[in-house]
Amino acid sequence: MAKLNMGILGGFSGKVGTVVGYIRKGQPVIRALPQKSQAEPSEGQKSARMRFGALRRMIPAFVPAFNIGFRSQLDEKMVHCVAFSELWKLNVVGDAPECAIDFSKVIVSKGRRPNLAAAEVKRDGKESALVTWAPKGNIPPADGTDEVRLVIYSEDETYVRVSDPVERSAGKLKMNIPSGKVHCWIMAAAAKEKETSTSQYFLLQ
Repeated sequence: MAKLNMGILGGFSGKVGTVVGYIRKGQPVIRALPQKSQAEPSEGQKSARMRFGALRRMIPAFVPAFNIGFRSQLDEKMVHCVAFSELWKLNVVGDAPECAIDFSKVIVSKGRRPNLAAAEVKRDGKESALVTWAPKGNIPPADGTDEVRLVIYSEDETYVRVSDPVERSAGKLKMNIPSGKVHCWIMAAAAKEKETSTSQYFLLQ
């Protein structure tokens, strides 16, 4: 990959011969076109491609959560790249032929902010979730102004929602959720900085 300043081609996008031009972070860039391999892929390669595809299909729905949860890492990378890298390292996708997402391994945020102490997520009636935690249960003490959010993913309705923030000092948060299986994550983010906690996972049946 190379940056393209003012030269014989100038700035351009799209394919020209054996190179392709595009804009990355406001800068014109060119790279060589990938060459297709004629060899039969190995079982390991097939599995990796299926895992890659499963993550690619999942990540776009989670972008609203990732934009908050991975914001401390977004100076140099796009959120899709950061999330893909983190989730790939955690092996959240099984091997072929299933290649199913293990949502208990998924994180929606990563950082050094203290997690929520004694946290619980439970149904409060049929259509709402109640999150509770100990506001002063962290060692060392956490900042009470941290913004706590609940992220939910419904397998039945295939969508992601992020709650409005609540201060850590409040000790509880309530959010409407659908019926059926709901994957939940809670995270805390600094009110005036980019730092976040690493998300905590819960499952509501």
